[in-house]
Amino acid sequence: MAGPLQGIRVLDFTHALAGPFGSMILTDLGAEVINVERVTATDATRGNQPFINGRSTYRFSIERGKKSIQVDLKHPDGKELILKLAENCDVITENFSPGTMDGLGLGYEAVSSRNPRIIFASCSGFGQWGPYSKRGALDVIAQAVSGFMSVTGEPGGRPMRAGASIGDTLGGTYMAIGVLSALYEREQSGLGQSIDVSMVESVGYNLENAIIRYSATGEIPQRIGPRHPLITPFQGFETKDGWMVIAGVRDWEAFCFLIERDDLAHDSRFENARTRHSNHAVIEPILMEVFKGKATEDWMSLLSDVALTAPINNIEQMINDPHIQARGAIVTLPVPGPEEGVYVKVPNSPVRLSRTGPVVDKPAPFVGEHTRQILRDVAGLSAAEIGRLEAQEIVRSKPEA
Repeated sequence: MAGPLQGIRVLDFTHALAGPFGSMILTDLGAEVINVERVTATDATRGNQPFINGRSTYRFSIERGKKSIQVDLKHPDGKELILKLAENCDVITENFSPGTMDGLGLGYEAVSSRNPRIIFASCSGFGQWGPYSKRGALDVIAQAVSGFMSVTGEPGGRPMRAGASIGDTLGGTYMAIGVLSALYEREQSGLGQSIDVSMVESVGYNLENAIIRYSATGEIPQRIGPRHPLITPFQGFETKDGWMVIAGVRDWEAFCFLIERDDLAHDSRFENARTRHSNHAVIEPILMEVFKGKATEDWMSLLSDVALTAPINNIEQMINDPHIQARGAIVTLPVPGPEEGVYVKVPNSPVRLSRTGPVVDKPAPFVGEHTRQILRDVAGLSAAEIGRLEAQEIVRSKPEA
């Protein structure tokens, strides 16, 4: 089964996490993504620990299914080679500091003059322009400046970073959405365009509730721990064997009967949703003690008709969850290297289409694995021309490629 983006070719200059995550989305949806890497890069120096079979699992997780070429972007012949490749590509993705691609002579104006249909997607911390555009940014910077960390954490405690790098992954996700939008628009106009995605704005886009509440009330949202700002009970509770969440109660009287606390049903402080929420500081410790009395599965079974519940899984439990497995939400990929039979698990794409994929079934490439193939098939170079570029170290190929 081919993905819906089959036939779309992406020249990918991304690094770290935000950009590669975005181009990974395009890969999973069937695009041919060609990752351009430094000529000095090696598999041993590319990416963070842990390493498995000589490969960085960090890089492996976001480079699966892509192709890899190595080009010296600072050499005039390397620059010309990239422009030649861009003539036969649909999309360029990059997440360098703003101005870097222009400085290399490979910015949108230079590339679009050779290929007016090119879609040039840039993802950066603060965007391509504005007072902060030149500032460096990683995930935690995006979470901090966006306001996300100010509403994450325990009341009166320290601001907390999310447990996943949402500044990066949201930036990459919106970059991919921008590419898909531009590809559709190109079908109407015949022209490409540039895309400017800010990691900070990507995280802020997901704070719509906090932003509109502040706008409506003038009250600055605060850290409130695991609970919901508007609904009670709506949070995590420790059970006899783990943790679970309750996401609202449909029938408060029946709920109180099932947890063997009928007295709560007739307490004026908890008689309706508004009073329960205004008295959350009173009801929360009571429920905390109640839920320690039974195992998570027992509570979920008991409360299924009156409240929305779920276990708080750790990563191992999530991977082995029967629903996750039945849906194929985790896939196993081989890790080519010195040892045979080495595999890792990665998330499948959450985008499911009835006819056209996506397909997550290929490992990450070795550095330079596809240099010769891409130069031959996309740039149209002869074996002699490729040999000259290799000899001058303008490009580099994996030895056995």
